[in-house]
Amino acid sequence: MATTCITNVCRRDWLSGSVYDMSTDVIMAALYNGSGHDKTTTQYSATSESSGTGYSAGGVAMSGISENLDGTNNVAFLDWSTDPSWASSTITATDVMLYNTTVTLPTNNPAMYIGDFAGSRSSNNGLFEVVLPLPAYNTAIIRIA
Repeated sequence: MATTCITNVCRRDWLSGSVYDMSTDVIMAALYNGSGHDKTTTQYSATSESSGTGYSAGGVAMSGISENLDGTNNVAFLDWSTDPSWASSTITATDVMLYNTTVTLPTNNPAMYIGDFAGSRSSNNGLFEVVLPLPAYNTAIIRIA
């Protein structure tokens, strides 16, 4: 079973100060089925990736990123204006991985976030959407306190 977390490789890379440029990097959302991903997942892999009508390996590009700072609570967080989705799809997935396709060093396609769906979720010739939580200091999926 996957766990919901920011990955260790993402934490390390952010501290290095030379890896991510969130204003230009391409962040992808890929779906998995029983992947067992957790905070030690280092990079995107097609192993255990979901497949089905309307889904392409590698997932979909995230769009509309914004970096935010809640100065009252001293938390920086990321938000995307569009939730990752697959229209007219037939897919089953247990988790989602956000990963960076722009970065190649020190890790190629580093995993940033693993989101566990707490069980299998499916679409049947319909919309499969990963609804991200509201962008706030205490709910955003990627935040630094």
